[in-house]
Amino acid sequence: MISLSDLIKESRKIEIKAKGLVDDNLNGEYKTAFKGRGIDFHDLREYSHGDEVRTIDWNTTARTGEPYVKQFVEQRELTIYIAIDISKSNNYGSVIKSRHHLAALISAILSRSATKNGDRVGFVLFGDKIEQYSEPQKGLPNSMKMLRKLLKSDCMTSTSRPDLALEFIMKRQKKRAMIFLISDFLCPEFENSLKVCSFKNEIISIQIIDPTEIELPNVGKVYLSNPENDKTYLVDTSNKNFRNNFKKTRDLWQTKLDKLFKSSNVDHIKLVNDADCDPAKTLKALFKSRASSKA
Repeated sequence: MISLSDLIKESRKIEIKAKGLVDDNLNGEYKTAFKGRGIDFHDLREYSHGDEVRTIDWNTTARTGEPYVKQFVEQRELTIYIAIDISKSNNYGSVIKSRHHLAALISAILSRSATKNGDRVGFVLFGDKIEQYSEPQKGLPNSMKMLRKLLKSDCMTSTSRPDLALEFIMKRQKKRAMIFLISDFLCPEFENSLKVCSFKNEIISIQIIDPTEIELPNVGKVYLSNPENDKTYLVDTSNKNFRNNFKKTRDLWQTKLDKLFKSSNVDHIKLVNDADCDPAKTLKALFKSRASSKA
């Protein structure tokens, strides 16, 4: 079990890395991608060259004889939920670190981006039930607290239930929210909950994939354990037919998952947990895409 001192050190490392990534790359992109709930009238000022004609206050202009324009401020505060799968399959990592660790870095990046823009952030950690929950709050202390809980979590459940996480959020969140759903999605079907939740909220799914799940390496006979059902199988990875069938089955599953997110109007991104994995770059591309689609 991870010691408290190691836990604090690891969480600080992740937070420092996230801080640098957000400060260098993501803060402005996040703000543009996720608009506030609307705009409020703030003040009037004299017209300046270049101001949009549609912002002119014609009543004030007629009364004073000088052109005046309206100034507005954005209702910035959003409610963000970061829902993270902590079931056993997320402890797996064949190259560098586990999916669990990458999920922690992604969560730190997202929570710091949200916090810097004045948004409230809540967390849901789930396996086959809700393991941890933090109500949406402003400020980094809450995010750091949940980051440590995420790193400390040792969920032994064999099943992931994103449907329960989405239903849990819907019961507590009456107004529209932004939900980041982080998982490998090696789980039972959750289509109904996803479609209902995405109708009332905005959802971005973040799939963390291990390289060996895309293409099995040729390493001879090995035992493969399925953490989602606790079964172990002896397979011969030197058998080309076996590797090809594995890839075909996996590709069909991925296609079905992609179609589910698309039909549910959910933005879906994939991160392969290898040496080239760059979550900040991937998130920045997503934020830019969202901003341009809403321009």
